[in-house]
Amino acid sequence: MGSNGMNRAKKISALVLGIAYLFFSSGLALADSRPYFRAYGADIFSGGWFNSGANSCSPAASTFQAPTYSGLTNLYKGGIMTYAKNNGGGAGSQFGAEALGLIEGNNGSEPLYGFTSGSGGYNKLSFANSSSLSVTNFWGGFWEGSDAHQASHCLPDYFGTKQNSPKPWSGSLSAAASGQYSSGSLTLSTDTISAGKNITIFVSGDVYISGTGITYASGYTADNVPKFALVVKGNIYIAPTVTRMDGLYIAQPDTTNDTTINNSGVIWTCHDSTTTVPPDTYVRSNCGSKLTINGSIIAKQVAFLRIGGDLAGAGPNEPAGSGNIAEVINYSPEMVIGGGFFNSVSSGYKIESLISLPPVF
Repeated sequence: MGSNGMNRAKKISALVLGIAYLFFSSGLALADSRPYFRAYGADIFSGGWFNSGANSCSPAASTFQAPTYSGLTNLYKGGIMTYAKNNGGGAGSQFGAEALGLIEGNNGSEPLYGFTSGSGGYNKLSFANSSSLSVTNFWGGFWEGSDAHQASHCLPDYFGTKQNSPKPWSGSLSAAASGQYSSGSLTLSTDTISAGKNITIFVSGDVYISGTGITYASGYTADNVPKFALVVKGNIYIAPTVTRMDGLYIAQPDTTNDTTINNSGVIWTCHDSTTTVPPDTYVRSNCGSKLTINGSIIAKQVAFLRIGGDLAGAGPNEPAGSGNIAEVINYSPEMVIGGGFFNSVSSGYKIESLISLPPVF
């Protein structure tokens, strides 16, 4: 398989929500491997755009990620394209997979295109805009007919609406008190957030996460669950040495300083400390370790560049602890238990447990 096949191997067109808003971009690897990611604990969603402050995004805007079905064009815009097997192995979501565009898939023939959802099959909980009259290789039901714009989806402007007089950031996460902070571009190194802390950092610029990652300390209860949110109006670059990240990570496009919005709002799962797109030689040499995110990621685009594992070794209902998965996203209980993020005002009620059944809309 040539390089074009590898670029396709880990790509989802546009935004994804549920556990994340994602765009699967150029995951380069050796030509004989097909690395993949899996999501656990919640749905994923692709397509849509960000609000601007309190103003909702418009499905008619050029930035809105969805196909133009009237002319049968851009069917993959706002859709999902990656590799999976129709026995449930490979790239997929434990719960639902929802897309404004096409969720591509075929049933066992090479190349093994697909994105699985649910368990016990390959597209039990897939929902996408597609027409069986015009498209044959797809996995998914229908949203609201064949017009993707009927199912518009807008993501909150977290950077513009969640700030509440943040203080200037300095120091480390382990030393910081609970509260909101603001900063320009910065580097966050290996750190641990202790029980009871609720920290949000708003960054106007880029963030580089180095070391082994950002984790929650153990030993907390429902009364003092740690909370960490990183809201970046720019890009988030994750070092290849990072193996675990806990919390909520958001990268929004900077429409002020980057008017083309092509170069911001991206989360890179394997990157050096520069802003240069890593070449395939860098990816092959540095991005073989697994990355686990316990929480959620939201972005205009996520470049999944970890290349550990291969579709050939993927089985159905693969657990999150499998060493064959390049990237794992666990929507963990800490996302809902113990209160909200962004140091929001408490309602006086506390979530102590949560039971849900798929699909989680």
